[in-house]
Amino acid sequence: MEPKQVASSAPAGAASVITASDKRHEKRLHLTVPVKVFPDVASIESQNCCTYEISTTGARLVMPPGIKSVGQTIWLQRQNRRARYKVAWIGKEGTTQQGQVGVETLEPGNVIWEPEIKARIMRS
Repeated sequence: MEPKQVASSAPAGAASVITASDKRHEKRLHLTVPVKVFPDVASIESQNCCTYEISTTGARLVMPPGIKSVGQTIWLQRQNRRARYKVAWIGKEGTTQQGQVGVETLEPGNVIWEPEIKARIMRS
């Protein structure tokens, strides 16, 4: 997931924004696993893509076609598990997040990762 940004009290001319990725409350696992993305929850058409990192409540993905806007509701499927997610951010062109998308679950009790992956997240 993209680091949240926090205003800085840095002097003029210095960067006015700092990242607060170390303030995240959830553990993340840098793991590449294939997932299916259904960009339109009313359609059966899906796109295959991979993760960059995952957590129990979100993921950072290679941006598949069909992702159009922040707030968009999508389905993510891993093997036979599927859950609804919302697009939290889309990487801006020219940044290190270009071509990536961050998603957050809309169903926290419906974790799509296998038990082995969930255990690795909790240990990370």
